[in-house]
Amino acid sequence: MKTIKLQIIASIILVLLASACTSTQDLPGLADNRELLPADILKLPNAGDLSLEEMETGVWIQLDPQADGVDAALPTERETGPYRLGVGDELEITLYGYGEGENQRTLPIDPSGNITYMLLGTVPAAGRTIDELTADMRERLKSELNYAILNITPYRFASQTFTVLGQMNNPQVYHLDGRMYLLDALARAGGMKLGEILNVSADIHDLTHATLVRHGEIIPVDFERLVYEGDATQNVEIHSGDIIFVPSALERKIYALGAFNNPQGVQFAHSDISLMNAVIQAGGMNKDTSDGYILIVRGNTTNPKVMLMDMSQFDLKKGRVFKILGGRAMDVPLKPGDIVYAVPKKFSFVRDVIKQAITTFATTLTSDAATDIYQQDVDPFNFGQERP
Repeated sequence: MKTIKLQIIASIILVLLASACTSTQDLPGLADNRELLPADILKLPNAGDLSLEEMETGVWIQLDPQADGVDAALPTERETGPYRLGVGDELEITLYGYGEGENQRTLPIDPSGNITYMLLGTVPAAGRTIDELTADMRERLKSELNYAILNITPYRFASQTFTVLGQMNNPQVYHLDGRMYLLDALARAGGMKLGEILNVSADIHDLTHATLVRHGEIIPVDFERLVYEGDATQNVEIHSGDIIFVPSALERKIYALGAFNNPQGVQFAHSDISLMNAVIQAGGMNKDTSDGYILIVRGNTTNPKVMLMDMSQFDLKKGRVFKILGGRAMDVPLKPGDIVYAVPKKFSFVRDVIKQAITTFATTLTSDAATDIYQQDVDPFNFGQERP
């Protein structure tokens, strides 16, 4: 009888232990919790087509720009159409049959877009082709000179310019004389700066985050492949108005941009900085414009890694995310150059968010670099609008 009782008790204990083990197994263990482990880098060929809700959070995704269509195609064809004159262009105007021999003058197009020519006075020139301007001036001359012949040829196209900023030996605005390519533009700016580390010359430029901005859009040029590998496919033609920016490799910043209350560059005060540090220093996410997501962009802007974090449970007053503090999501360690982009409500697809994040990053850096040049060279005493 004792033996039977002992067997029953033992069976009950085993059942209790088994049920306890089962309930423990049902709880996620730390070793099995994917969000607490270092994120793997997944290669999803069509990640850009995913909506923000479909994208897995807390995981690094390596984009395939060719498959994702994230503006991967470089502009290889030259803009067509006749050249239209602009302010600063200079024209050589020759008039035959007036006075003795020929009469030749070189005239600039003034800031109002006009030229002032003898016998005709002020003539609109900016925005016209040379043929259109010539036909207009010949028609105006008919009432003054019946047999005179007027010809116009370009003397200098000063209205066509491009800008080089950042870690170059001569960053400034340059005239675009004829056809020019990216390597030509870098050479025109004196090449990239070298610094000294322990009495040894070293590169201080960051080609990973170098950008070419055209009409407010990023042209997807891989500067590393162009400079280090001599990849001619990246040597795009320069257009008027282009801005080339090469940042410093010595600057240890991440860039908190987008729907933050105080978007800014965040300096690494210590050896590292986390996503939460960046969010708090940027004043938290704007509850009216943010949709609760943050996109982290890392690496080469033409082929970046991205991670989406769900920050919808962010507490503005206490500056914390409940998921992270509750151990259910990781507080991502950041690296210098990372873009931390608080996604505005208007975006739905990952592709559009990435494009906007990189564009905002590039325009922010070029604006800061232009301001630095202005303050150093034009307004060193910081007169601002009160400049004498």
